[in-house]
Amino acid sequence: MQRKKSKSAGFTLIELLIVIIIIGILAAIAFVAYTGSQNKAKKAGAEATLSQVRSKLAEYNSDQGYYPVSQATFNTWLGSSSGGNNTTLSGKFTTGNGYTYTASPSGCDNSATPCSGYSATAAGTIFSGTDITVTN
Repeated sequence: MQRKKSKSAGFTLIELLIVIIIIGILAAIAFVAYTGSQNKAKKAGAEATLSQVRSKLAEYNSDQGYYPVSQATFNTWLGSSSGGNNTTLSGKFTTGNGYTYTASPSGCDNSATPCSGYSATAAGTIFSGTDITVTN
C-alpha cells in the first residue's frame, strides 16, 4: 500500500483574502487611534500656549498698567528684555498659527481709553476641535 502525497502546500485565495481584510481592519483602527492622539496633543499644546500667554499678559498689565492694544504690540514686548526675551512664545502666538488677540473695550488705544481686558483665542482648526478662549 502506497500513500498518495497531497500537493496542497500553499494557502487558498479565500484564506489570503481573509488575512488581508483582517490586516486592513487593524490598520484602520490604528490610524483612527493615532489621529485622535495627535489631536489631543495639539489641543494640549494650544492650551499650554494660552496659559503662557495669560500669565505674560498679566505681567504686561502689571508693568504697564493696561493690556496691549494689539497682538503685534504684545509679541514685540515678548521678544524684548522686559518681556523676558521670549521669542519662542512670540513666534508661536501669531495669527498665522491660529491664535488671535483682541483688546477690550473695543476701540481702546491706551492713551485716551486704556485697554482693561482682553480675549485670546486658539482656533479649533489647530486641533480639529472647538475654539479655546481665555479672557480677562
